[in-house]
Amino acid sequence: MRRFFRKRLPAFLLTLVMVMTMVPAVSAKSSADLTYEVDKGDSVSFKEREFRDLYRSEYSGDPSYVVFTDYSDLDDYGYLTAVNYYDKTVSLSESDLRNTWFYYDSRDVPKNMDYALDGLTFEANRRADSGTLRLKFEIYDADGKNYVYGTMDIKVGGGSGSSKGDITYTVKPGEEVTFDDEDFVNAYDNAGGSGTMKYVVFEKPSSDYSNAGTVYSRYGKRNATSFTRSELDDYKFYYGDSDYGDYDLDELSFVADKSFSDSIEITFKAYGGKNNKSSDSVTGTLKITSSKSGSSKGDITYTVKAGEEVTFDDDDFEKIYENSSCTGSFKYVEFSRPDSAFNNAGTLYSRYGKRNETAFTRSSLSSNKFYYGDSDYGDYDLDELSFVADRTFSGSITLNFTVYGGTGTRTNQNVTGTLVITTDKTGSSTAKGDVTYTVKAGDEVAFDEDDFKKVYDSSNCTGSFKYVEFSRPDSAFNNAGTLYSRYGKRNETAFTRSSLSGTTFGYDSYEDADYSLDDLSFVADRTFSGSITLSFTLYGGKNSKCDQSTTGTLVITTGTSAVTSRYVGNIRYNTTPNTALQINANDIARLFRKYTSGGSLQYLTLTSVPATGSLYYNYYNASKYGATRTQLTASMAGSMIFSYSPASASEYDLSELTYIPSGSNYCTALTFTGYSSSGTAVSATILISVTASPVSEVYSVTTKGTSVNFPANSVYSAVASATGFGLSSIQLLELPASTAGVLYVGSYAADTTSAYSYGSDTDSMSQLRFIPNSGFTGSVSIPYVALSSSGTALGAGVVSIGVVDSVKKFTDISTSTWCYKYVTELASANVISGYSNGTFQEKNTITYGAALKLIMLAAGYGEQAPTVKGSPFSGYLAKAKAAGLVSGNPKLNGPITRLQIAQIAAKALKLSTAGLPSKKPFTDTNDVYVQALNAAGIIEGYFSNGTSTYKPNNTLTRGQVSAIVWRMKNSVQ
Repeated sequence: MRRFFRKRLPAFLLTLVMVMTMVPAVSAKSSADLTYEVDKGDSVSFKEREFRDLYRSEYSGDPSYVVFTDYSDLDDYGYLTAVNYYDKTVSLSESDLRNTWFYYDSRDVPKNMDYALDGLTFEANRRADSGTLRLKFEIYDADGKNYVYGTMDIKVGGGSGSSKGDITYTVKPGEEVTFDDEDFVNAYDNAGGSGTMKYVVFEKPSSDYSNAGTVYSRYGKRNATSFTRSELDDYKFYYGDSDYGDYDLDELSFVADKSFSDSIEITFKAYGGKNNKSSDSVTGTLKITSSKSGSSKGDITYTVKAGEEVTFDDDDFEKIYENSSCTGSFKYVEFSRPDSAFNNAGTLYSRYGKRNETAFTRSSLSSNKFYYGDSDYGDYDLDELSFVADRTFSGSITLNFTVYGGTGTRTNQNVTGTLVITTDKTGSSTAKGDVTYTVKAGDEVAFDEDDFKKVYDSSNCTGSFKYVEFSRPDSAFNNAGTLYSRYGKRNETAFTRSSLSGTTFGYDSYEDADYSLDDLSFVADRTFSGSITLSFTLYGGKNSKCDQSTTGTLVITTGTSAVTSRYVGNIRYNTTPNTALQINANDIARLFRKYTSGGSLQYLTLTSVPATGSLYYNYYNASKYGATRTQLTASMAGSMIFSYSPASASEYDLSELTYIPSGSNYCTALTFTGYSSSGTAVSATILISVTASPVSEVYSVTTKGTSVNFPANSVYSAVASATGFGLSSIQLLELPASTAGVLYVGSYAADTTSAYSYGSDTDSMSQLRFIPNSGFTGSVSIPYVALSSSGTALGAGVVSIGVVDSVKKFTDISTSTWCYKYVTELASANVISGYSNGTFQEKNTITYGAALKLIMLAAGYGEQAPTVKGSPFSGYLAKAKAAGLVSGNPKLNGPITRLQIAQIAAKALKLSTAGLPSKKPFTDTNDVYVQALNAAGIIEGYFSNGTSTYKPNNTLTRGQVSAIVWRMKNSVQ
């Protein structure tokens, strides 16, 4: 009946027929049946079960679909997003909701119309007015006869106003916990503070403080200061600018006494406001808790390989709760905000790689509840969490959590614990082995017990393999298919997620198991695509004892995943035929610092040389270090040590590596391992792209909170212009940082191994879309390799996306202007401005005063009012002198040299001049500030025939300075 109407009747007749044949429902209530709150620019997902519960208030069973009947104000506040038959997220405005149905069971969604109720989300416009959006809807049964009428209110704005400026830190007795000034900024913003937070004042703590520990500024460093109870409330602790206080808020920490075992609370006020007015304040509480508080302490450890995923098991958290002295049932988990090391380790996801995937930042992780079993107790399913490690992840990270429970609906019992995620191979398993089966949608695949035996035999376990236990699968298992014993035979048994775990499956003649392993099979659902993973443990031992075990994973896949590509480029260079490429030692040193959180590169060894072209040492035969001109081969390169800062003429200088191309339109690579003086090692790859002409950067700009589609056509054109060939697909080399946003392909997060085709299929470039995090502004870089139809590289390029508050246009600057990116982003950030006639005049020589202002703003200094009448930059000069950036009396209206720019910029950024390589980068200046700015990647020189010059006395144009200032600003973000 439903499909007949949709195919044969126009919308108004369908509505008339349905109204005439349906049972009247309860009249609308004066207050809404469903209520949601959302901030401008944010989103809120509707809860499927709430529609179900509303339907069940009138009828039994589950509803079939929902229809919205009044949505006339939707476009004023935002739009809806929903998931279609192909699991793709689609945006819906008012006009799209006419005669549109949202199915309670996503399997009922037809191919070419309608959507699933699960995943229905409201996206609030960033500039929407505050207010309440009311939507009216009807919930129907499968026959369209019984229905329930309802209303939904979505409150758009700043929420209920109940947010508190509260912060919680956990510390072990005798140890230190550092304060994060962003926590206080978030508390200020969440509690309704206006403008920018400027400083924090703490109230005098209670007497418990004396026995708990001490707050320090710069603990363990020069000028360390401790604060007694009486002293703590005497000072202002500033955020960002020392003009607003006495001590840097970000240098505070609390050192717990060795006997600290409970918690203390310190009340604070965060002050801020607009235009330097500090009239606004927010009150909050800083709570510092001993990690040994609570009724018990339990740890969970997961092991993951770099670049891979490890799934959480909610039963691990339940065991901690059950092993404590807490009463009642375990209900949900809350994680404390991780420290900054979390950013470089990887990303925590809910439903990774699936519909409604959610990535958590440090801040968002601590603001959600993860429920066990029942969604009434939280925001996300604990059993759908997983951690995806960064490719460079090594060592371990720790997440502190609190497990809550109690009796009935009360959650008055809790226990704390730590979750450690490590790349170490020291877990309880003695070996790791995978079994993979491929099945067509709707078909059956039988398990082979010998596949599991091979995993056991390849481990270090002794004795004979006896049986298998599977861990409880995540919820994706429900939609993938069913695991059976003796499928289609007598005594057939189907296993749910819960019944699968805790059941034993015996190998061969092992009689103590519940079922035979060789009788297992998986029957895929007709809609199954992609893959699912089942974790298992194999048990065995000598005689009848099962004292040996090893773990593994079983992957069941439809074999329809995207084509994969494996190009890697931690550092990337582009050159053209017959143009020598100098490997920049500072690029490698910066990568080493990034991957080691500040470590210093001492030397490296090559682990491979390029397969195409030639790599030389001392190619121009002008270096005083190491040997004369030498072509490096794979057999000899590994035995040579290249120093970042050579101390004697016998050492090889890392800056003397030169690559000579051979041919055109290809990518090649060299790999290396870098070492610090302490032996810390980092292995990485340098990717070199050689194209007939340079591959142009493709740049897009979008406003804050607005998604942007990947510019597929522009990328195709850029590659075709550079190589003369059309690309077939691309492989991404790096994804945007989780702090910036997420790059999606359709409704899934993109990855760096898939080959995204140039076309309109599911895994195509046109399906890529970057969604910036709410509130993020800045520059995002997405490097890629362009692939031919055979999967080989034609060259490499980069897509850059600027996320700005607003796009400020200049009449003489267009998208084709070389400095368009720099000018656009800096203008939005109010760092640069144009002339009164609307032009920017990028070719004009910049004055000393104008350059000084730009450098100081980029380095984080505030606006400076003139100190001399008629001299707009006099305030900046006064501030620069006071800060030690400038000496003497320069002419503000005169030109500024490249040397002066470098000196001011390096001092403003507080770049260290220690630890720089012994070899100077330029032959025409030995200035340490020039060298420091060059090492930071902010300025470059002029390279010709083996000689690099800086030309320190040259002046600069407004466009050239915009590029330098842009790099400065992005280096301090």
